[in-house]
Amino acid sequence: MSKNLRIIYQENYLGTFFLKKFLLLIVLINKLVQTLIGSKNLSFYTTCLQSLLKNSRDPINLLIHNDGTLTDEDKVSLTSISEVDISFNNFQQSRLSTLDYLQGRPNCQKFRKESIWGIEFFDPLFANPDEPISFYLDADILFQRPFSGLFNRSQTQGGAVFLEDTQWDAYCFRPWSLLGLGKKPEVVKGITTGLVFWDKRALDWDYLEWFLGASYLHKIPEWIMPTAQAGLANRCNAKTVCSNQITNLYPNAQISEDTLGVHLLGSYRKGWIKKFAEERNHSNQNDSISTTRFKTCKTQNIFGYSLKQIKRWKNTRLNLW
Repeated sequence: MSKNLRIIYQENYLGTFFLKKFLLLIVLINKLVQTLIGSKNLSFYTTCLQSLLKNSRDPINLLIHNDGTLTDEDKVSLTSISEVDISFNNFQQSRLSTLDYLQGRPNCQKFRKESIWGIEFFDPLFANPDEPISFYLDADILFQRPFSGLFNRSQTQGGAVFLEDTQWDAYCFRPWSLLGLGKKPEVVKGITTGLVFWDKRALDWDYLEWFLGASYLHKIPEWIMPTAQAGLANRCNAKTVCSNQITNLYPNAQISEDTLGVHLLGSYRKGWIKKFAEERNHSNQNDSISTTRFKTCKTQNIFGYSLKQIKRWKNTRLNLW
């Protein structure tokens, strides 16, 4: 800070007021967007991250969380993809600091230690503790056109934002768990956690600690954390990005002119990548800027959840899409 600026800051009340506003504005302009990757499939993830940095009209910086496999060469390669500021967490330091933040919550600590999905959820929350809003997205979202308004603090304030899952409710418990008089995993309808924005002040930590310890509900291990977040979402002002704008690519997904990004789900990724490669030479790039739209989450009930589970069984077991 220059001498003149220090004088203004120290001696002039109005100067102090406006300087603080100016510094706050600088902090708010560039949003810190976080993701988690490793060395496996790095070329694919790099392509997706390039599409994010190229198409976002919201000014952002990128923090990459490491699953422990990224090499120094990988990091050099990643920082060369854009002029945007790209930084990396320290894998061991992040683990220790996150576990420290989770003191007094043994189930949360256990899940963070044992699961990659624990890293994905907890570490972005604590990477920037002074910032109440956390923006996280998976590195398998391919953005296809310029967009604005996705990293929107006002849309996230007081709650959370996810991707909308119009196909299933990919949750880990059985439908009958929603019955009874005891504590139940009350959840919102179909969300996926390929994109997770949280107002950290809206998190119900007691509910999360309870759910992660309720092992009788954990029938599908890889869906424990999405289910936990669906329960957390039911306890705050949660929203999803409209599904026709960022689309989860199931085999029967539809891509339209309104689509600004696609979530390339691992189980169906190869088929869609092949399809994109075949269509690349026959499609016209839409360069108009798409303004992101959001919709409010609604609570799921046993009847709706049961129907979604039947649909999932039909899709995955009978291959009927």
